[in-house]
Amino acid sequence: MRLFVGLELPLPSLHAIGELRGRLPDVTWRPPESYHLTLHFIGEVTHPHLHEEIHHALSAIHAAPPVLRLGGTGLFTPARPNGPDTLWIGCTPDDALTALREKVRKSLNRAIPTGAERNSRHFTPHVTVGQMQRPDQDRRQRWLATTVPPTEAQTIGHFTLFQSIRHADGPFYEPLEHYPLQF
Repeated sequence: MRLFVGLELPLPSLHAIGELRGRLPDVTWRPPESYHLTLHFIGEVTHPHLHEEIHHALSAIHAAPPVLRLGGTGLFTPARPNGPDTLWIGCTPDDALTALREKVRKSLNRAIPTGAERNSRHFTPHVTVGQMQRPDQDRRQRWLATTVPPTEAQTIGHFTLFQSIRHADGPFYEPLEHYPLQF
């Protein structure tokens, strides 16, 4: 089972991001139901006891609810030659979001044995919305100049353990557990 921890997006954010679909030609857009903000990628978990350890680690986290504000657009260029660019919508990091991400990362790094993936890379809060195959510089710049429809800041009341299920049409993200956040 392939797992990660993230934030489900509130409906106003889902709708605002969904409005951007189709604004560029030749983009493989992700469906709005797949939009989320990843806090920590765990990876493959094959042992049931490890899934239980992850659940206990996440259940013990006490953190303030973050406030989600959609920001600008961005893209990740491919690591491998001829791979697609990944298009994303940024989320303005607030102190509570950064603190939650750190608590999740540290808790999971303690709970998961050394042989498992350890996520310590730089945190860029974002929502992946699509991929663009072999874009030229003009198409990249058009995406980066895209204005995200305005939305009000939204307080997020829980974080979620997701399972990523691979399908021919792309990944499907199933929420497995919700963990409440307290003020």
